[in-house]
Amino acid sequence: MSNAPISPTTGPVAVTGSAGYIGSHIVLSLVQAGYTVRACVRDATNLNNTAHLVAMNHIGPGSVTLHTCDMTVPGAYDSVFEGCAGIFHAAAEMGNLEGSTPQKVYDGGLEATRLVMDSIKKAGSIQRLVYTSSFAAVGHPRASLVRSVETGFKDMGKESHVYTEDSWADMNRAPEQWNMDVVKKNREVAYAMTKVDTERYVYDEANKAGFAALGVCPCHVIGPLLSATHQRPWAWQTRIGDMLEGYGHPRMWWNIIDVRDVANAQRLMAESPDNENGQRYNLVCADDSGLLPQSEVQAILQKYFPGKGIAGNYREGESRRSPVAFLEKVVTQLGHTPFTAEESIRDNAYSLLGWNLVQPRDGADNWQHDGNDLGIASRWSPHLYPAIDPAMREKLESEGKA
Repeated sequence: MSNAPISPTTGPVAVTGSAGYIGSHIVLSLVQAGYTVRACVRDATNLNNTAHLVAMNHIGPGSVTLHTCDMTVPGAYDSVFEGCAGIFHAAAEMGNLEGSTPQKVYDGGLEATRLVMDSIKKAGSIQRLVYTSSFAAVGHPRASLVRSVETGFKDMGKESHVYTEDSWADMNRAPEQWNMDVVKKNREVAYAMTKVDTERYVYDEANKAGFAALGVCPCHVIGPLLSATHQRPWAWQTRIGDMLEGYGHPRMWWNIIDVRDVANAQRLMAESPDNENGQRYNLVCADDSGLLPQSEVQAILQKYFPGKGIAGNYREGESRRSPVAFLEKVVTQLGHTPFTAEESIRDNAYSLLGWNLVQPRDGADNWQHDGNDLGIASRWSPHLYPAIDPAMREKLESEGKA
């Protein structure tokens, strides 16, 4: 194998998770750059999930073919990866599908990626692997966040920590907070741990095999939806839709990165002669203009949709300015110019409206918040989160609460 950069002339590329929100944009970026793309999906015959990928053949100059691949089945990618120069691994178990558990979230990261790596090694032609990790693999408790058995967590400072590519989610954590017993019960730990373990696994395996593996760690990814199927529960692009429909959520800070930037950065990483195996790229806001409290996201939406009931915070109060991280290597090393946060919010909103997925309410004050219950249901959190502690789910179900 070789770790040389790839281009449309070095051979075809394959994208796992192609029908997903990020995966679809990766495919589009590659097609627009002239690549021959093998799009790996759960079911190539499901046109509702894949028609937008087939349509990219009419955009060009590259091309797309669909391939049914079950990421849990050994050898599923063998024939698809044969002869490929690059692999973009975006498939993952997020925990938001019916029947998911915290353990399945962990296994859908590391164990599924072991099967991807087996197929890469069999192909023998791969030069670059770009792995879609997550900012969950980056964010960690600050050193000033002290824990004891008696007091629990105690915040010893008000300033938010600034995360970089050198930050890992297992830093400053006690062993009893970060182990496989916790994984079985806690989806957040399961997701963060599987991303950390998978990143380190692919870098190590790539080093031994002689190709380059690179990781991307996106934070709050929003931007245009390429398919109506991309409005999925517990996805940030869907939470923007809730705001459009007047459903107020708990206050938070958004660290916004555009889905188009996530996709284009991955292509540029695979093409760059200036990086090497094991390099990570935080896909986060470019500057302070993209690190926004939810009230400012609301204000941007109100600017584009005046007179509509655009939701903000369900209950007002203070919230920590976190996570703090800024786009650096994608700009300085790859020369990429990102979308602004306002462009991302705007285009996310217009795509939801264009797909007729949301219905804004008339009246600027006509939105649901504390003290103003309008009976609006959330599309972002429509039911109990699937990947909760199985024991907790069983208890809630026995009480008729799930």
